Amino acid sequence: MKTYNALAAGLTAGALTLVSCTPTQQKYGAGGAVVGGVGAAILGGDSTDVGRAAAIGGAGGAAYGAYKENQDGQATPPNIGSYIAPAPVPAPVPAPVPAPKNYPAAHPTETPGIVISPHKPYNKVSVKGLKPGQLATDPTTNKIFVIPN
Repeated sequence: MKTYNALAAGLTAGALTLVSCTPTQQKYGAGGAVVGGVGAAILGGDSTDVGRAAAIGGAGGAAYGAYKENQDGQATPPNIGSYIAPAPVPAPVPAPVPAPKNYPAAHPTETPGIVISPHKPYNKVSVKGLKPGQLATDPTTNKIFVIPN
C-alpha cells in the first residue's frame, strides 16, 4: 500500500507540472510519468524513488512531446496567458531605379533585339528580353541608355 501511495503522489506531482504544456506534451509527459513510476515500483524502489522516477519520466515525456511537435512543425505556444505572435519581418524594399528620362535613348536597328548605343563608339548592343523604356548598359562604355520603342 505504501508503494501505491507513493506512485499516486508521484503521478499527481508529475501531472501538476504539466499544466502549462500543450496537449501533445501533456500526453507524452503523463505517459512518461506512468512509465517512470511503475518502473521504479516494479524494481522495488521505496516511495522516494517512485516519486522521483515519476517526475523524471514526466519531464522526459513532456520534453519528447515538445521535440516531436517541433519536428512535425506543429509547435504551439503553451497555455500560459496571452500569447503575442512575433511581428512579421517586412520584405526588403528594392533600391529606386533612376528615371529613364535622365538617360539618352538608343537607336533602333532593323534587327529585333539589337540597338545602336547612343554613346561613342556607337556599338550595336543586344537588348533581347528587355522592353522599350527600360534601362540598359553599353558593355563597352558601361554607360546607361534607354531602350527605344
